[in-house]
Amino acid sequence: MKFSISSKLNKASIKNVEAFFLPVWVEKERYQYDDAVSVLDAADQKLVKNFLKEREPKAGEVHLIRLNKKPGFVFLSVEKEFNGKKLTLLARKYIRTAKKQGFKEVGIYIDDLADDDLAKTEIAGLFVRNSLLAHYDFSEEFKAAPKDGWKRVQNLTIFSDHDEKELRATVKENEIIAEGVNRCRTLSNYPPVKMTPEGLAEAARDVANECRPAKGGASSIKVTVFDEKKLYSEGMNAILAVGGGSDNPPRLVIMEYKGGQDGDQPLAIVGKGITFDSGGLNIKPGEYMSDMHMDMSGGSATIYAVAAIAKLKLPINVIGFIPAAENMPSGKSYRQNDIITAYGGKTMEIGNTDAEGRVVMADAIEYAKTKKPALLMTIATLTGAAMVALGTRWSGLFVKDNKDLRAALESIGETSGDAVWPLPLTEQNEKEVEGIFADVTNTHKSNSRYGGASSAAGFLSQFAGDQTFAHLDMAPRMTTNPEEEALSCGAAGFGVAYFVELAKHWETIRSTL
Repeated sequence: MKFSISSKLNKASIKNVEAFFLPVWVEKERYQYDDAVSVLDAADQKLVKNFLKEREPKAGEVHLIRLNKKPGFVFLSVEKEFNGKKLTLLARKYIRTAKKQGFKEVGIYIDDLADDDLAKTEIAGLFVRNSLLAHYDFSEEFKAAPKDGWKRVQNLTIFSDHDEKELRATVKENEIIAEGVNRCRTLSNYPPVKMTPEGLAEAARDVANECRPAKGGASSIKVTVFDEKKLYSEGMNAILAVGGGSDNPPRLVIMEYKGGQDGDQPLAIVGKGITFDSGGLNIKPGEYMSDMHMDMSGGSATIYAVAAIAKLKLPINVIGFIPAAENMPSGKSYRQNDIITAYGGKTMEIGNTDAEGRVVMADAIEYAKTKKPALLMTIATLTGAAMVALGTRWSGLFVKDNKDLRAALESIGETSGDAVWPLPLTEQNEKEVEGIFADVTNTHKSNSRYGGASSAAGFLSQFAGDQTFAHLDMAPRMTTNPEEEALSCGAAGFGVAYFVELAKHWETIRSTL
């Protein structure tokens, strides 16, 4: 899907447009629409007016109205006010409706929607990003296309009198972010027979190759992959233990982007990369295994967040770490009651092999600390307890003893569209995972099922130690809510936009550390 920009809004400029977004404001059953309606033929303007008079649509309703002349259809959206959240959803509904109808060319006049709280560039960005997110579907595994082909919107024209250079910059930025989110969704949607630990490593190498200068030279992203031999020599026994039961050996993928100054402390991101989670010897019931090819969504988000940050050339140093493994049952699997020495020397008891994500992340956290980051963040589909606590609209945010950082990271969720909700992380949560025969245990030491998201965060915090640390439990946002969000089913791609937004506001974040 491509985007065009036009400063002229008239009947001639919309001759190729098949559908047009028409916002209508309603207050006490009085309807108001601005300049966008001027592109319609007089008879079609009357048609819209009569529709509003006869149907009396309420705020929140959307209608596709057939016209007599060009543009052919209007996507009528009725609201009391058009804010960012509403436009996010409306942009998605608009494109999904156009796609379903088989429209190839659609348009939006953004100037009607702009006000003191919503700039024209912001509106353009919302429509670009959310059009691409809504247009996405995971169709790679179909043998053949439908008889009438895959329906695709080919172009969205943005009509505005705003500075074209600024609009094009906004379009480009949001194309990069949306591409990252959608590729993250694809990687997470891939069946586990294709997406192995080495597959995650290949995805990281691919994006690094994309970041090479056009005239040749080194990529702006450096990728290092620890195979099983390197993991063994480094003493990364936790990753090796979880991956030991699979014929697909584990990996640690490291991605480095240096957009800041030499010597600037980096942002470190550790993303869980469990490419399939059977539960191991503590095997999951079948109904709980059905989505476990997406248990690497934190790792996928890390790959494409680093890629998007690099493509946007943001002035920050970032290092991504993806501990990748398959958690499978076999004679070589790690066992309940095993004691493992992680990288850095801390020992852990295995209370349950199905709590494997935190195990592999322990090695990666300890290794990430050697890079002396200003902030270390983890992102993982870590606990079902986070879903019980929050439902499916927010990821859990865990920050210990830093209210300013917690507030800043919560704000990043709001502005990026990857919403987060703070959950507790205290010294008590760290004590809950203290071991009996080792330093820590990967389950609650009392086998309590209460507060599982916080005790899991406490486990990660044990390995973070004195390092400034924050954790995102993205299990609630692993998949989309198709009807509520107007997105196709499958992986949500949570985290990519979040970390890009964080990188854009890195100086603000650093001021809280």
